[in-house]
Amino acid sequence: MKEKNNALIVRAITIGLIVNIILALLKVITGIIGHSEALTSDGLNSSSDVFISIMLLVIMKIATKKPDHNHPYGHEKFEGIGYFALGFIFFFTSLFIGYTSIQSIVDYIQNPSGYSSPAFITLIVSILSLLIKFVLFRFYMIVSRKTGSPALKADAKNHLIDVWATLFSVIGIGLSQLDMVIFDYIASLIIGLFILRLALQILKEAITYLVDQAPSDAKIDAISSVILNVSGVLSVDDLKVRKHMVQKYVDVEIGVEPTLSLEKAHEIAEHVHHKVEEAFPEVIHCMVHVNPYPKK
Repeated sequence: MKEKNNALIVRAITIGLIVNIILALLKVITGIIGHSEALTSDGLNSSSDVFISIMLLVIMKIATKKPDHNHPYGHEKFEGIGYFALGFIFFFTSLFIGYTSIQSIVDYIQNPSGYSSPAFITLIVSILSLLIKFVLFRFYMIVSRKTGSPALKADAKNHLIDVWATLFSVIGIGLSQLDMVIFDYIASLIIGLFILRLALQILKEAITYLVDQAPSDAKIDAISSVILNVSGVLSVDDLKVRKHMVQKYVDVEIGVEPTLSLEKAHEIAEHVHHKVEEAFPEVIHCMVHVNPYPKK
């Protein structure tokens, strides 16, 4: 199942890479020739998507490796590193687009006669790009939900931001066709702000994957409840749950009757181990330690 999901992720990223290469070339070339800063900025965003897709393919190749001597817990966190890197790429892309947009707005205000409306073809390309990006977003969301991949989820969010960004590009270029040229630059600035918001969201979420953050209290309570329902368990003395990307590790100390034999106590611990992993498929491993009840 895991191998099948990894194949789906790689296939989705490859499709996104091909589409983004085509869109980046189309938007940047048309934006430059057609004198549309909004379309050019949108094209630069798609160019960064090309780099992101290549990086994700490399990261996925590493993250899907099986555990080895140096990485006994697997390589999944390499995907978290890629997720974190995505946030920085989006962050610096947004700063570049924001800076150039503000500069163009200031220059236009100082000398509006020196600027002309973008060519009509830029509007056509923007509308076409909007439709393609929406389809790509829906495709990525379906695959990310099916596989649970954080990196693919991040890229799906990126495509959603692209949809909104391209929508503002369409509006800005459309208004500029009516000689309101400044809206082309305003649209470019809004695109930069959308990308900045996405960058901050991704960086925040990526940190939770890399620092072994605990899941919600409700999830911990649910795991504790399952453990207490195992026959022979008298108490949950300590329970730690940590995220391992989209999966989890559980470490628990349980209290059992102190007069039990080692064999019987071990049997109860084994039941806890299997019950937790059966009830919560996202748990990679449940480590159980047995204490005499009550714990002194």
